[in-house]
Amino acid sequence: MQELMMICNGHALVPATEHDHALMRATYKIGQAVKTECVKPKNNDRSLQHHKLYFGGLIGLVKDYWEPQTGLVNRVEVNTAASFCTYLQRKGIKLTDEQSQALQQDYLQDLSNRRAAKLINPIPASTLEIHKWLKNECGYFDVVRLPNGDLEKRPKSINFATMGQTEFNEFYKNAFGVAWRFVLSRHFDNEADAQNVINRMLDMAA
Repeated sequence: MQELMMICNGHALVPATEHDHALMRATYKIGQAVKTECVKPKNNDRSLQHHKLYFGGLIGLVKDYWEPQTGLVNRVEVNTAASFCTYLQRKGIKLTDEQSQALQQDYLQDLSNRRAAKLINPIPASTLEIHKWLKNECGYFDVVRLPNGDLEKRPKSINFATMGQTEFNEFYKNAFGVAWRFVLSRHFDNEADAQNVINRMLDMAA
C-alpha cells in the first residue's frame, strides 16, 4: 500500500509534492475509484515541511539540473578516487585538500563524460528515479539475494510510518551531500547557495 501525503485545499485532497503526484499517477489510473484511509499526522510525526523540503525541494532541484552523466559513477568509484589520493600522499606526493578534491572531481567527471558519451538518447530522470538513486547512494537499501544467486539493492522506505523526524533529518543531510557531490556542485558556488534556492522554491510553492 502506497503512502501519499495530501493537502486539503477546502474542496479536495491534492498531492503535497511533485513526488506524491508522480507516485499517485504511477499507482492509480485517471478515473479509477480508490478507497482511502486518511490519517492526520501526529505532533511527534515527521513534519510536512520537511517532507516538502526533500520531495518538493531537493529532488526538484536535482531534477532541474540532472544531466545524462549524472549517476554514472557509483559510490565505490568515488571512494576509490579518494583512497588513491591518500595513497599518493603516503608515497610522498604532497597534495592540499583543495588539490586532492580537484583531482578527484576531474577524474570522476572524465569518467562520467566518457560513459555518458555511450548513451543513446538518454531519458530524463523522473522524480521517482531520482528518489531511488538518492536512497541507493546514501546506502539506504537492503541487499537481497535473487533465486539465480545475484544480489540486488532494494531501497528502503522512508515514509512517515517507518522514519521519524530525527532519522529523516540525518537522511536528508546524507541525500543533500549526494546531490551536491554528483549534481549541484557543478552549478552552485557552495552548498548554502543550493539550499537557499531550495528554500525559495518552497516559499514560491506555498
